Amino acid sequence: MDVDRLPKHGMALRVDEWFSVVRNGNFLPFDDWLPIVAMPVQSAVAGMRLPQGNVAFELRHGKQYAIEDSAHGARTFQCIIDGRVPLVAFIDEPGYRGPWITVRNLFTIEEMVSMRELRE
Repeated sequence: MDVDRLPKHGMALRVDEWFSVVRNGNFLPFDDWLPIVAMPVQSAVAGMRLPQGNVAFELRHGKQYAIEDSAHGARTFQCIIDGRVPLVAFIDEPGYRGPWITVRNLFTIEEMVSMRELRE
């Protein structure tokens, strides 16, 4: 699935769902709640191959990746796939996870080429 053709409504639906859960007394922050409920569709369980321009990369649900480029240096991120929407959260040096963001136009060519899955 091309990065530019990823579903655009997945996150909005999850935000609505989270607001409903919060109104019912769950006070878990959205970025902590999302990985608990996110599940890939059957066709994405093994991972998603995502072409962006002339380069393609693959992401798998629940995995961590390392990337590197000359502008940002080395970075690590975690991936979840919610339905058919791949989301990533960058992990800082002390190990804190940032917010979940979409992958559309997120990575440079250098980062896509350097991307590797980290062993658990």
